[in-house]
Amino acid sequence: MRWIRGGVVVAIAVMALAGRAAEAAIFNEVEGNDNKATANLVSGMLAGDSIVGLSTSSSGAGLDYYRVQTAPLVAGIYRHRLTLTTAGAAGHTGTIRGLTQSGGVIGTSDSTLQTSPTSPSRFNQWYGFGGGESLYYRVTGTSSTTSDYVSTLTSEAILPLDLGSIDVGSIAGGNLTITSVGQTGGTQTDTDMMVLDSNFQGIADYLNDDAFSSPSLGSTLTRPFAPGVYYLAISNYNVASSLASPADDDFRSGSVLDFAGGIVNTSTTANLNVSVNISGGLGGDTFGALTKVGAFDVAFAKFTVVPEPATLSLLGLGAVAMIRRRR
Repeated sequence: MRWIRGGVVVAIAVMALAGRAAEAAIFNEVEGNDNKATANLVSGMLAGDSIVGLSTSSSGAGLDYYRVQTAPLVAGIYRHRLTLTTAGAAGHTGTIRGLTQSGGVIGTSDSTLQTSPTSPSRFNQWYGFGGGESLYYRVTGTSSTTSDYVSTLTSEAILPLDLGSIDVGSIAGGNLTITSVGQTGGTQTDTDMMVLDSNFQGIADYLNDDAFSSPSLGSTLTRPFAPGVYYLAISNYNVASSLASPADDDFRSGSVLDFAGGIVNTSTTANLNVSVNISGGLGGDTFGALTKVGAFDVAFAKFTVVPEPATLSLLGLGAVAMIRRRR
């Protein structure tokens, strides 16, 4: 067994956005944005940009909806945050919106996916991959929030834990099992995970909340993996994308995002063990020590599936033969 440790996901500043504060954009609320259908479009948002609005109620005209779309960036994993501040009385609440799901069928009803905490700051957080991802964001106030709110974006690039190469034994792809069951210490973390392809796109049916036909709240996913690069996203429940839960998931009613490309965790619980084991490879099991460090965090790991050495040798011989024929 290979043990890969990476309890703290490394975050680095997005250097491409440094020095941009002087020209940061401000997106002002336009009233009438009381639901998703009338949401203000905030397009091309970069770190340092802000949304400014006024809400003195948590209903009616106090429901300020925005469709936030981040600007395209170099392909990678990015953690985005919108943090609420105000010059007046604190009390605004930010939420990331989504859609309900029941039995693996995504509905049309608006759902609260994530609610900003009051400490240490009022922020909402999600993950994108440089593709200009969109989501719905809502701000509400109270009778005492009579000053404008300012919601400012920060972005960080995230380095995944590299688990190395896993040999599936066949160039056509073989089954691997990824599980957190029994991997997270004495108390099993209620995990939720999904697999992304080499372009950071979620793969339909390659996700799991609760292991199928099991009393465990850990996650288990067994699927064929063709050679290539994959990314694992894991945290505690709920890890939401726009993908529906597959048939072999014991919990298929978690809310999802409206748009493809992003990932959101809904829980403020921090310092959780979300380690996984990957089995089925010819070289033995691969263990990844992963930790959810802070509120709304998702841990990421990268692994590369390769064909068996014998197959690689045959491919090499074939390439040599082709070169000889060309000569």
